[in-house]
Amino acid sequence: MKKSMSSGPKLTSLKILGQAPKQWRSLEERAGSSDIETERRYEFPPDADTLDETSRRGFIHLMGASLALTGAACTRPNQKVVPYVKQPPEVTPGNALHFATAYALEGYAMGLLVDSHSGRPTKIEGNPDHPDSLGATSVYEQALPLGLYDDHRAKQLAHKGQPLAWRSFLAHIAGRGIELAKDGGAKLRFLVEPSTSPLVAELKGRVLQKFPKAKFVSFSAVASDGAAEGARLAFGKPLEARHDLTKAQVILSLDADFLTDGPEQVRLHREFSAGRTPSHDMSRLYVVEPCLTPTGTMADHRLRIRGSEVVAVAQAVLAELAKQPGLDGLSALAGLPRAQPQIRVDARWAAAAAKDLVTARGKSLVIAGRRQPAAVHALAHAMNAALGNIGTSVTFRTGVRHDALAGSEALRGLVEEIAAGGVDTLVITARNPVYGAPVDFKLDKLLSRVGETMYLALHEDETAAAVTTIVPAAHSLESWGDARGTDGTASIIQPLIAPLWSSVTEADLLAAFVGEGDRGTYQLLKTYWQRQATTQGWSTMPGFEGTWESWLSKGVIDRTAIAPETPRVDGGLTAAVGGLLSKVPAGGEIEVSFAVDHKVFDGRFANNVWLQELPHPITKITWDNAILLSRTTAKVQEIETGDIVRVEIGDRHVTGPAYIQPGHADESVTIALGYGRKGAEARGVGIGFNANLLRPSDAPWFTRGARLAKTARPRHRFGITQDHWAMEERQPAIATTLKEFESKKGEVHELIEARRRPNPVIHTPVDYSKQPYKWAMAIDLSKCSGCNACVMGCASENNTPVVGRENVRIGREMFWIRLDRYYTDKGLNDFDDDHLETITQPHMCMHCETAPCEYVCPVNATVHSDEGLNEMVYNRCIGTRYCSNNCPYKARRFNFLDYQDAISPVEKMHRNPNVTVRSRGIMEKCTYCVQRIESKRIDARVEGRAIKDGEIQTACQQVCPGGAITFGSLNDAEAKVTKLHEDERRYNLLHELNTRPRTAYLARIRNPNPELS
Repeated sequence: MKKSMSSGPKLTSLKILGQAPKQWRSLEERAGSSDIETERRYEFPPDADTLDETSRRGFIHLMGASLALTGAACTRPNQKVVPYVKQPPEVTPGNALHFATAYALEGYAMGLLVDSHSGRPTKIEGNPDHPDSLGATSVYEQALPLGLYDDHRAKQLAHKGQPLAWRSFLAHIAGRGIELAKDGGAKLRFLVEPSTSPLVAELKGRVLQKFPKAKFVSFSAVASDGAAEGARLAFGKPLEARHDLTKAQVILSLDADFLTDGPEQVRLHREFSAGRTPSHDMSRLYVVEPCLTPTGTMADHRLRIRGSEVVAVAQAVLAELAKQPGLDGLSALAGLPRAQPQIRVDARWAAAAAKDLVTARGKSLVIAGRRQPAAVHALAHAMNAALGNIGTSVTFRTGVRHDALAGSEALRGLVEEIAAGGVDTLVITARNPVYGAPVDFKLDKLLSRVGETMYLALHEDETAAAVTTIVPAAHSLESWGDARGTDGTASIIQPLIAPLWSSVTEADLLAAFVGEGDRGTYQLLKTYWQRQATTQGWSTMPGFEGTWESWLSKGVIDRTAIAPETPRVDGGLTAAVGGLLSKVPAGGEIEVSFAVDHKVFDGRFANNVWLQELPHPITKITWDNAILLSRTTAKVQEIETGDIVRVEIGDRHVTGPAYIQPGHADESVTIALGYGRKGAEARGVGIGFNANLLRPSDAPWFTRGARLAKTARPRHRFGITQDHWAMEERQPAIATTLKEFESKKGEVHELIEARRRPNPVIHTPVDYSKQPYKWAMAIDLSKCSGCNACVMGCASENNTPVVGRENVRIGREMFWIRLDRYYTDKGLNDFDDDHLETITQPHMCMHCETAPCEYVCPVNATVHSDEGLNEMVYNRCIGTRYCSNNCPYKARRFNFLDYQDAISPVEKMHRNPNVTVRSRGIMEKCTYCVQRIESKRIDARVEGRAIKDGEIQTACQQVCPGGAITFGSLNDAEAKVTKLHEDERRYNLLHELNTRPRTAYLARIRNPNPELS
């Protein structure tokens, strides 16, 4: 939309392919919002420098304290330092130890490397040796340390509210087991989290041997059952697809946000970005979706359509493919009646996409998203098979996850058994099913009919309030375990710290039912894998101990990947898909689309304040969810952003604030899951509204027949970071097409050249050739999707505090990296929702060569280093904020309040000891991770060598799944950052101000189909 840029000449606007010049603008700027006009006049939003509820007496008190502290930035809290009685030989204070482990989300493992300082895990990176991590992570993994040290976790095993010891609980289970074994466990049920753990699979088998009539049911509120059912329709069995974008030149996404959603997201982001370098074989992406996603912002062509109507697009593209030579095998499917004949799919769009897929036969890919029903997945599989993509851009495996189905249909059988009185003991390890289950199941009331309910709980949440026994769950960073990646590769999950509170793992709880609950997960795990090593002949080192240690060190177990299959399309596919298509609902009513939240997922991260304060990658909303709708629908319904709207479907309803989202499908609203929490999750309670109250079991992702009604309640004010400063009609982000870029002429090249040519200076530039290093950064906008991983990685590395929704509303956010999102305005009266282009641009301190912040600081707190870093000396800062006022990039953050010491001692354990913890009253900003620079400098000096290119990675660079960020020394002519600074796409932000920033940007290049341009 828009962002802060200081005054200066207006640059030439961007023109693409002969169209009217484009401008990157926000809805508020275009509408001439009074708030925006106010923000343009002032550095900070209104009330940003006020103190909440400060009386005259309080003000005098604060002034007195300020006088007493003249010359100091802030007070420092007293701290106690307790030495080791005997220091472990491997521990050197100040030097982190690194351990390989994994984190399982939706059952699939993501390989991790964890920094541990004196026994405290503080920072997480991706494991380069893991097939799904490749050295990067998503926001969820970056936020894990804060979840570990969450002081609101479940801490005490309790039965009917009374504390219970673990051994007493084991004795209770043993007695219960004797009774259950009499009828083979006919009334024993386990409701479990989807899992790929080999150990858990073995324990499930052993439980069923002891209780042969017991049942395990997998459940996840965001399960992609459509994918499993679609594979079963296409191939006769529920195979799991694994995609490879390095072998896909043309990609058609059918409501698949594959860059920021799903277990493949990190790897697919890296692979997709590798194909976006401008060249003759640059990939092309078509996206069909109801609401704008990060994947949609990267699309070369995007089609907005309601979620339940994506099937119509899939049928249209398939029909066009069937017309192509050699693809007549699709004729039977193409001849099926249209699921929604009243839906008009852009025939030109479908024909162009189909032609592109055929041109790249064997090097193309059709991918369907988690929300789409089985019919769409089956059609995607059929198209991939006909195009020869199976075995290249997509492979299939069986048996990675224990259970193929984990959605509402899997849960329905258990619900019916409970309602019929067929369940006497229910063990729950699934994540908060009472909150996430479909509303018509009324699971919270049904649980009261079960005699014994045990819940392995990370927090005392909605499910914990409905069970008889709460068993505190161990966090992933304090657990032993195992899990598989999407290709089946197994990893050992090892703890980085002893359990902070009395807690156990899922394996411990299952082992209790076979009489081994006191062995501990470590012994269970090691015994299992020792048997596997012996059986498979994997022990390549003397004894199993050497093999075990090598697995722990590397983070993956070699030769455990599951071999892919080459399935054939089932002969009954046409009839099966035809039966499903006949059940697709007709159009004409407002549709509610439910979405996995990019921050709190299905609600499991609702208590993680880093993720709550993280701006949504599209809307930039913090601490909230919203009812997203298009401008056309909003106009018809007479709704504006912030209005409190009641959404009704039958006798169900929710009430929440509306947000008008450009590019959204008409006659549809999108609501993120995971909010409106209840229970003892302190920070997650009362934030947003619970969309699950609308979700029925028969339509968990898209449901029709909604009614919208604006209430009379006061308008809601979102905490949106995008609108805190105006960009004064400048265009900080540059985007163009591959065709125009390769033409070497046009307005884009003139614009880039204008933003890189040397400007006259009034002083002699510093000669850095006498220095060993000249640090700089380059950011490739063609590879940045705005996934927020860099923001979260920076916050975790640099001890960045959170400030809460109220402070975000008045411009006090503290994250050092800002991901600005801009829309194109083609000079028309309005944004074109059908041809909307979006670009995301990371902003952090630019480390300007002629930094405007440095010469206005009265105490020399912001200075320039010999190697070109713009440094902050925190102990000198007295909080004048002159530097922030003079920064044209608005990249500095001010500690208005004492955010850092307002948390519990346990929560402070996540802090990186190599980075200063800033208290109230000082300015802070990006430092190019100077602590990492100095650490590598020490290593290089000890070894008597220079720092190698790529040896230093900033936190944002290391975590970035797309590889969009590069850091290094410009004094090294062969360094990657030097090559990028010399690239013909490179330009400087606000070059006309002559700040000479060390962070350079590379213009985004799109690759649209000439037939659709």
